[in-house]
Amino acid sequence: MRAFALLGLALPSIALNIPTQQTIFDADLSRSKHDTCPQAAKVAEPNDGFHDALTFLEDEASRARQVYRLSKAVQVDTTVGDYAKDPYDEAFANFAEFQTLLEELFPLVHKHAEVEHINRLGLVYTFKGKDTTRKPLLFMAHQDVVPIDDPSDWTYPPFAGAFDGEWLWGRGASDCKNVLIGLLSVLEDLITQNWQANRTVVLAFGFDEESRGSLGAGTIAPALEEIYGKDSFEFILDEGGMGLQSLGSGDNEVIYALPGVGEKGAVDIVLDLAVPGGHSSVPPAHTGIGIMSEILYELERKDLFTAWLDSSHPAYSMLECQARYSPEHVESWLSAKLNSTDPATLGEAVAASRGPSVRYTLQSSQAADLFHGGVKTNALPEKISATVNYRVALHQTPDLIRDRAFRIITPIAKRHNITLLVNFPGLPSPVLSDSDVRTLTLHPLNDPLVPAPISPTNPLTSNTWARFAGVTRSVFESHANPLEKTARSSETSSSTPTVVVTGAFMTGNTDTHFYWSLSKNIYRWSPSRAGGRVNVHTVDERISLDVHLEGMMVYYDLIRSFDNWNE
Repeated sequence: MRAFALLGLALPSIALNIPTQQTIFDADLSRSKHDTCPQAAKVAEPNDGFHDALTFLEDEASRARQVYRLSKAVQVDTTVGDYAKDPYDEAFANFAEFQTLLEELFPLVHKHAEVEHINRLGLVYTFKGKDTTRKPLLFMAHQDVVPIDDPSDWTYPPFAGAFDGEWLWGRGASDCKNVLIGLLSVLEDLITQNWQANRTVVLAFGFDEESRGSLGAGTIAPALEEIYGKDSFEFILDEGGMGLQSLGSGDNEVIYALPGVGEKGAVDIVLDLAVPGGHSSVPPAHTGIGIMSEILYELERKDLFTAWLDSSHPAYSMLECQARYSPEHVESWLSAKLNSTDPATLGEAVAASRGPSVRYTLQSSQAADLFHGGVKTNALPEKISATVNYRVALHQTPDLIRDRAFRIITPIAKRHNITLLVNFPGLPSPVLSDSDVRTLTLHPLNDPLVPAPISPTNPLTSNTWARFAGVTRSVFESHANPLEKTARSSETSSSTPTVVVTGAFMTGNTDTHFYWSLSKNIYRWSPSRAGGRVNVHTVDERISLDVHLEGMMVYYDLIRSFDNWNE
């Protein structure tokens, strides 16, 4: 029996019977604002004379063109590590080659757009609209990719851009050169059809997103704010989200489109321990490495974080949608518990039922990721360092995370006669005395980040979301799932799927954390079906060509549908 998974939920496939009163409706702003999971009206393709979006998926010349473009992009190694601090650093040498490639692949874009380089390697493409009273659209991606560990582990070389007839393989193929190439391809295509923007469209491509983005997005965002001002964009669309996931099958299938409308905060706490050294033949009761190990052990077992779910969390609305449109596929208790007034009990029930992938959208996470200490087997370690990565849940702050660490570590430091120093923004700088030879300093690796503002997702109160969701419904209700083997055969069922669009919450961070001031409508979404993007950040990263093309359909119809829309 086939199982379906949605947000960690795995239940057997059974017939989906949506009661008549739960049938998806086209949004009517006169309806009650308390209606459970209202859905926006589908937005028909504009009557603008351009070819329809399905051309990208069905035209063989278009398919071949995208294989070539994405393959060439993957072939340029734009790896970044964690410590590059200068865009002129040798670590960024290949980015100039990558940008030259973009000029070759997209000559019309580079001819018709205003192209600006921010902080040398940040790319901003501006297609100026005739109507300056309409807020521009901002689409984002990043040029960089994460490093490779051992290339021999890969089925195809990680920078070969291999295509096997179905999948395009390589580092960056699904994170996120597919987005970058897809966006540029859509604009190139529109220009060939003599498109002239009515509403300004901006593309912004950072170059160090995988290394926190301060050089790329961190300099692009303020430059855009200086030009356009605060809250100046109709919406911002970046990579991320949970793609599309489905429950049911055949005529009873419901596809859930899950753009990320919020993301967790983050703080990396660095622990630097300094203790006297000496010869290992005369060791103390606890070496510096032993003390640091004790600290990490206690952090992983005391005052642990718990799940929390209330109606302000995007997952709450998403669960309401599942309970309404897929009642046979969710926990029997879900609808009743959603009426609970106890966020801790509800959060724990959902987290326990659906596993870690859901739990960590509802609670803060802690991961000890780096540990360094010692230089030789017969020399006691003098400098020991560890870094603990925290992703901060929506109901908490980095300050709470810091205070918890301080509370747990303080008695350990005292027991080992170590002076504890906390060096965080907003706190007085610690002062050491000459007698402090055993010290432990806690400080952030980067500026702590609070959880992101939540973008509105009610189509009855947000016209922008209603149109965005309506375009999404139209794209994915226009054709069968191309990942199914018979999807493009003559035997394919003529029935159209039902699409529910609801916001999701991200456990990680995208470049959008620099863009909060530019729009209240920030969507983090790579519009890809479950199983269509594989092994992001690990061996054999790849993307289905069909999924890549469907993403282009979304970008294409969003640009066209918002171009003349009067919000």
